[in-house]
This record gives sequence, structure tokens and C-alpha cells, in this order.
Amino acid sequence: MAIDSSRPKEKNEDIVGAIFRQKEEFHRRQARLPIEEKIRILIELQKIAITIRPGQQPNERRQVWRIN
Repeated sequence: MAIDSSRPKEKNEDIVGAIFRQKEEFHRRQARLPIEEKIRILIELQKIAITIRPGQQPNERRQVWRIN
């Protein structure tokens, strides 16, 4: 949903409101996930972070958790 400057201000406010409501609902769903799922997501984010920005300093230790 893009904000359109040719639309009335009220319509754009409706769109922005809908975006924020969807964001709030997403966060509520994420909060209800079991801890095991949250850890799995965290590990996936660690893997992504290492590929995007590997350690910059020679002594910087970046790692992905290994959970069995």
C-alpha cells in the first residue's frame, strides 16, 4: 500500500492506520509463539546477519548458536 498524494488526506490516514493495525497484530502473533520457535527464528536471523556483515575487527567473534 503506497501513500498517494492525489488521494484525500483522510484516505491516506486510513491506509496508515491499517498498516499500524497489521503491524500490531503481527507482533501479537509473534509474542504468542512457543519459545522453541522464537529461538529457531533467532538462529535464522543470526545466520542472515553473518552473511550481511561478517566480523569487521580481527578479534570480533560472531557466531550462530548451535542447538541440538
